[in-house]
Parts: sequence; structure tokens; C-alpha cells
Amino acid sequence: MTSTVSVAAAPPVSLLDRWGRAVARRARLVLVLAALVLAVAGVSAATIEQKLGAPDYTVEGSQSAAVEQDLARMFPALGSEQQAVVFVAEDPETTVDDPFFRAAVERVIRPVREHSSVASVITPYDAAGQGQVAASGTVAYVAVAMDGGPPDRARASRELQETVSKYGAGTGVTAVLTGASALSNDLADVEVADQQTAEIIGLPVALVVLLFVLGAFVAAAVPLAAAGAAVVLCTGVLAALTSIFPLSQFVLVIATVLGLGVGIDYALFVVSRFREELATESVEGAVGRALATSGRTVVTSGAIVIVSVGSLAMIGAHVFREIALAAGLVVFCAVVVALTALPAGLALLGTRVAKGTLPAMLRPKKSDGSSRRWEAWGRAVLRRPLVFGIPALLLLALTAVPVFRIELGMDLGLSSLRDTPSGHGQHVLQESFSAGSVGPVQILACGRGATDEAGLNSLAALTQSVGSDPDVASVVSLTSVLDDQFGGHSPADLERLVSAPTAAPIVDALVDTDRTCFYLQAVTSVAIDSSDASATVERIRGLADENDLDILVGGVTAQYTDLATVTVDSLPLVVGVVLLMSLVYLVFAFRSIFLPVKAVVLNVLATSSALGATVAMFQWGWGQGILGFDSPGTVQAFIPVALFVLLFGLSMDYEVFLVERMREEWQKTNDNDHAVLTALSRGGPQITAGATIMVAVFGALVVGDVLEVKQFGFGLAIAVLLDATLVRMVVVPAAMAVAASANWWFPGRRRRADLAAEPSDTRELADASGSR
Repeated sequence: MTSTVSVAAAPPVSLLDRWGRAVARRARLVLVLAALVLAVAGVSAATIEQKLGAPDYTVEGSQSAAVEQDLARMFPALGSEQQAVVFVAEDPETTVDDPFFRAAVERVIRPVREHSSVASVITPYDAAGQGQVAASGTVAYVAVAMDGGPPDRARASRELQETVSKYGAGTGVTAVLTGASALSNDLADVEVADQQTAEIIGLPVALVVLLFVLGAFVAAAVPLAAAGAAVVLCTGVLAALTSIFPLSQFVLVIATVLGLGVGIDYALFVVSRFREELATESVEGAVGRALATSGRTVVTSGAIVIVSVGSLAMIGAHVFREIALAAGLVVFCAVVVALTALPAGLALLGTRVAKGTLPAMLRPKKSDGSSRRWEAWGRAVLRRPLVFGIPALLLLALTAVPVFRIELGMDLGLSSLRDTPSGHGQHVLQESFSAGSVGPVQILACGRGATDEAGLNSLAALTQSVGSDPDVASVVSLTSVLDDQFGGHSPADLERLVSAPTAAPIVDALVDTDRTCFYLQAVTSVAIDSSDASATVERIRGLADENDLDILVGGVTAQYTDLATVTVDSLPLVVGVVLLMSLVYLVFAFRSIFLPVKAVVLNVLATSSALGATVAMFQWGWGQGILGFDSPGTVQAFIPVALFVLLFGLSMDYEVFLVERMREEWQKTNDNDHAVLTALSRGGPQITAGATIMVAVFGALVVGDVLEVKQFGFGLAIAVLLDATLVRMVVVPAAMAVAASANWWFPGRRRRADLAAEPSDTRELADASGSR
């Protein structure tokens, strides 16, 4: 008797069980503190859109990054980026030479010159701007050189766009700013609009699904509130971080969409287990048990997602670090909410969590949350595991095949920007000048004695080689100017040019003050974000072997080419780190060898299948008619590695949830089939609901306008769909049935009688002791 009381009265061993009970006892205090934190985060979050800039695709240590830095240092007149103010006469009879057209240009450009980020301005009326008038005579542009890094230029571009719009109004001449930073700003704005569309579509779907799974309005509202709290908390922290380092609007898209999907998922697991435990436990005990079981799943899954996305920080590109930060932070916030505010709210609600119950015909049929349909399905799979498992594996493998033919590129989303100022300007430049006018290829050619006869001859040879490329429309260099002006390019011709009173801007833009480096500008005849433009950059870089000058190639196209290269080069390292870290973590979490290996292998297969489907839909163009886009023949350069780490982490979510429930049941009964069947019947509805919500939230992104957002949303949605159906509901139970007792083998595992002492089985120990 004494022994029974002693064991039954012993405090719970599980840390999460103790934590949950402690939160339940102090629920009001926890919610007050959570409300205060969220209030502060909300105030900060309200300012985030004004603090975020355009995405920075700079690749550290790359040629394009070196060119950007060297241009700003060695060619002050060129700045670190060249943009253009495009002028179009509203009256087709008006030409650039008309006085009022010139007056309109001067009216707009005067305040532009005075902006602190503008290094220099060249108008079509300057000697250096003779090529800035279209053949029609009704279109011209002003070259604007800008100083500063990508975040500074992004902010300055917004200010300049407003200035151009303000001073160009009512002049009879349309004026817009365009260029890499201006286009990125407008693209980021469209991406945020796409994200908001996803919320409008996804949230109502989430509410309906939660109602059917949980059977009550209050219970359904709790996961939505928890996910919203996680997003607000994350957004507030991101807004605060912008005072330390720059962030782009892409982090807001990731934090919001991923936060809603993961936040609802985690909260659904906890709420479902809480309601199940209420049938036999007090409110405090139900909260403790919910955290000891589903809470453990949330912690394990969250840790793997954070480790997975954190590996992106190893890639030397700012855009990957932003993805890692936003994704990791919002998942961390979702875990924190699931372990604090959520259990506190459930403790206060208690049995009232079932208020607003749906009619009986719409509610779950079994009070313990299990599903007869899933139970029947589980029995079928367990009876014939190979009959179900092998076709599912073959289908996954077949879906993954296209990933071996993946081609990386960088679509700027210009087609989605036609209605924006920068997009309109880019379209005008492309139609009136050349397809590559908005983002010329920038070439630095350096060497000792560069301006002596041998150096000038080398520059002339390089200019001729670049100009003869089939996809280069025009090239400007110091020797091309000298040849045009004097019919030759000798050192004497250079001195004649330098002595000309109006030639200073030209010379300063084409040779540095030390006379050791030349600047060449090549305009391509193909779109700057096309694979042909990238191939052109590679061919120009290849000219370094044929010339005495040291050549570096930069510009927008080169930057995207470098991003694709670093993505491919970094993929093996990222994949290796993610797989190794996840495997080690799962070995300790599951206390098994087979289960972690199975989880990692199946996650790789599911992720590869999702990437394969993405390649087929977007690179091969199978989804053009359905999803409304023109295939560029490539997948965005950063998408594969970003999707891999996110999908691997998200796929592990359901694996951990399912296997943890199996492990819990196996520890009770030592019956593998019973454990699998119970986990499927009780976990299947939650997995189906969570997956449906995630597919709705992520999939809603495909209705957006920006191609990279479509690819991102489709990849996430198809991965969750495949994972929650073929993998978790077919392959996992089939594999568990085939492996049988091998599932639970672990070196040094104690006999089953001792397993009751493990933390996750504390309640069963107390129950067994109390029944003696």
C-alpha cells in the first residue's frame, strides 16, 4: 500500500509534463505576460514594411560582387549601380529635341542630381549621352549612377521614383525610374501582395478544416490564434533586427506563410491531444500530458526545421541568410507559443474548448479523436505492406526523376511588373533600345601600363571580341570612343580626348584615375534574366584566357549567374549537414536506429519528388496553362536548396508526430502492429487536417503574379501533399510492418519492464503502480 501511494504520488518525470502543469497552474500570469510581449511585438511589426528593402542577391567573393565594389571605389562617376530615368513623349509628334521635352527632362533631373545617393547624371543632351535617344526620337533616358550598397540603393530608388513621379507630372512627358534596384523594389511589393492573397485564401480554408477535425468553433479558433501570435512575434523581432542589419520584403513573405502553416500545425497537435486527455485527466493533467506527448513532437520537429533552414547560412549569399533567419525565427516563435501561451489558454478554457460544437453529423465520430476510416486503412496496409508500399515508393521515385534534369536560372518576374513604374520603364527601354539596356554587362579590365600602346591594343581586342558575341548588341569602351572620334586608339589619341573640354565625363567613366583599369559596358540583345544572357556572361569571362588584361565581369546578369553557381556548389554541403544533424538528433529522440534512418531516407525521397514535380511544372512548362505563366525553361537559382531545407524540415513534422505516437503505444503494449494502428487511427485525422491547411496556405501562392513565388508555393504545397499521403499514410506504416521489432532496436536498450521508467511513459508507471 505504501509502495503504491509512493509511486503514484511521485512527481512526473517528463520535463515537458512538469512544464505544462506549471503553466496550467499559472495560466493567467502566463497569458498576461504573453499579451504584453505580443503588444510590444505588434507595435514593432506595424512598422516592418517601411523598414524592409528589396532582396539582395549579392554573392560574397564572386566576380559580380568584386566588380560592384571596384566600380564604386575606382570609378566614382559610375557609382555601384547605374539606373535610368526613362522619358517618353505623350504626343507622338513630339521629339527629344523639342524645347518643352528638354525642359521636362531638366525639371525632373534637377532634384535627382541633388539626391545624396546619386554619384553622377548623364542626360541625352550631354556629350557622353549621345546614344541615349531612341531611333524614333520620342524616347530618351538619363543615366543615373548611384552610390551605396544594395539596401541603400533600394531605399534611394524608392525616394527617386517618388521624385521622378512628382516632378514629371503635368509636363507632357512620361518619366519613370528603372534599373535593378527599382525593379527589385516593385517586385518585392508584388510579392507581398501575393503573400496577402495567400492569407486571404488560406485562412478561411484553415478555419473550415479545423472545424471539421476538432468539431467545435472554440477549439478551431485556438490554432488560428496561436499561429497568428507566432507570426506577430516573429514579425516584431524581424522589424527590430532591421536596425542592426538590412532585411528584404522576402522575409515577410516567408515568415507569414510559413508561420501560419507551421503554427497551425503545431497548435493542432497540442489541442487535439489536450481534448483527448480531458476524457481521463483533470485540466492540469491534460495540459501536462498534451505537452509531454504532442509538445515533445513540436519541440523535436521544430528543432529539425530550425537546424535544416539554419544550414542555409553556410551559403555565401545574403538571400539565403535571410531565408534561414525568417524561417528559423518563425518556427522558433511557433514552438514558443505552443509551449507557453497555447497551454495557458487551454488551461483557462478547460472543457469550454468544446464550446460551439458542430451538429453531430459533422463532428468526429469517436470521442478519443480516432478515426474508423483511418483504422480500417491501417489494417489494410498492415495486412499487405508490400502491396501498398512498393507502388507508393515507385510513384515517389518516378516523380523525382525530373530533378536530374534541373536547369537553374533567374527570372526577374518582369512580366509581372508591366503595371509598375519600373516595369513600364524597362519595357520601354527594351522596345526602344535593346533587351539588355536595363542591366548592361559590366566589365573591368586591368593591367600595368594599361594606357600604353600595348594596353590600349589589348583593350581594343577585348572590345572587338565582346562586340562580336552573337548576343551582344553594343559595347562601349575607351578604345571604341577613341576609334569613333579619331579613327585610332593610340596613347596620343587618348591625350587628345583628355584635353577636350567636354570629354572629362567620358574619360572618367571609362578609365580610372590611376590609368590601370578600363571599364567596358556591353548591352545584350537578349533579356537580362534569360539563360542566353547568362551564357553570354560566361563567354565574356572566358575571354580572360585570350587577353593580357585581367578581366572581371559583373552586372545584374552576372550576379544571377554567380548565385546559380554558388547554389549548385553549396548543395552537397548543405544536404550533408542537414542529413547528418537530423539523423543524430532523431537517434536520440526516437532511441532507435531503424526509425531515424527510415525517416531521413523517406524525407529525401519526398523532397526529391517535390523538386521533381516543380521542375516538370515550371522548367518543362507543364503547368503554364493551369498556373498562368510563361516557362523560362529554368527553375529560380535559389529555389532548390531553399526548398530542400524547408521541405526536409516540414516533412519531418508528420514523421515525428506519427512515430512518437507509435513509440508511445509500443511502450505500453510491446505490440508493433497495435502501435502502428493506434497512431494511424488517432493521428491520421490531425495529419490530414494539418496537411490540408498547409497545402491551402502554400498553394495559394501559385495564384500570385511573381514566378519565384509561384515556384516556392507550389514546391511547398506538393511536398506536404506527397508527404502526408503517400509517405506517412502508406510507406511509413508499410515499412513499420515489415521491420516489426527491428523498429525499436537500440544498442543497450533495457528490457521492456524497465521502459516504464522512461520520461515519456511516466503516467503509465503511476497508473500501473496505483492499480496494485
